[in-house]
Amino acid sequence: MLRKPIVILGSPRSGTTLLSNLLKFHPEVYLAEEPRILWKYGNDGKSDLLHAKDARPEVCSHIRNEFSRQVAEHGATRLVEKTPSNCLRVNFVDRVLEDCIFVHIVRDGVQSVLSIRDFWTRHSTGMKPQRIFQRLRELELRQAPYYFREFSRRALGQFAPGMVGPPAWGPRLPGIEQMYRDMDLLELCAAQWRSCVEMACRDGRSLPEGRYTECRLEELCEEELIQIMEFCELEPSRVVLDEYRRIYDPSVPRGRTVNATSDEIDRVEELIAPTTTWLARLSPMDIHRMAMAV
Repeated sequence: MLRKPIVILGSPRSGTTLLSNLLKFHPEVYLAEEPRILWKYGNDGKSDLLHAKDARPEVCSHIRNEFSRQVAEHGATRLVEKTPSNCLRVNFVDRVLEDCIFVHIVRDGVQSVLSIRDFWTRHSTGMKPQRIFQRLRELELRQAPYYFREFSRRALGQFAPGMVGPPAWGPRLPGIEQMYRDMDLLELCAAQWRSCVEMACRDGRSLPEGRYTECRLEELCEEELIQIMEFCELEPSRVVLDEYRRIYDPSVPRGRTVNATSDEIDRVEELIAPTTTWLARLSPMDIHRMAMAV
């Protein structure tokens, strides 16, 4: 049930939800959306930065079996999975899902960082009921001690800030709680974006040909979407394209700077400059064209 799973990579607030929500309309596809606790099975005491050596046989077996069950249960033939934290552990994911195909969607760094900050502010505490039920379904009994504190922090954080430790949102970088104490929030969000983009590009670009491609959120169009489906060995679907026409708003990817001050924009540009300079040497479109030419 896991023939060539499709793994959507991308930093938080970069378009992973948009792309995965489009692909889920493909008749062959089942979308597993951010099964964060499932990915941490057997490595619960660690940050989201995992390595190939962490993909031990029992870990691979548990994760693969659960994904296989979900795909079969929904009558699909292909898995699409999106979890932003997977940017930090491409080699781990590659070991678990041995023949998977990675699609890395990249958004303008300033827009992403400002959006990440907004979500830290609004979503690091509290949790929607449907998300709680999803996490409880993912949770194995042996994992419960590791996540009790996180659930408590989310539940109590909005009523008693600091009582159960600092809040956390998005990919858990090593030492993120200490980073939260030592950095201002904009600096922490920039660190999350830089880590996700740099590690996903570095590890993805080192994979064999035909296993990894990149695209830009700002350049996502019908032609690009067709090319992504073809790269993933999916037949182009009219339903997917119809949904794209219905929901894609080209103004959204560039909308975060509207409410930001010029000082904030300048600060973000300074914080992420090393990454944006590095990215410019070989653009996502160049990578995508090279992948499609194979």
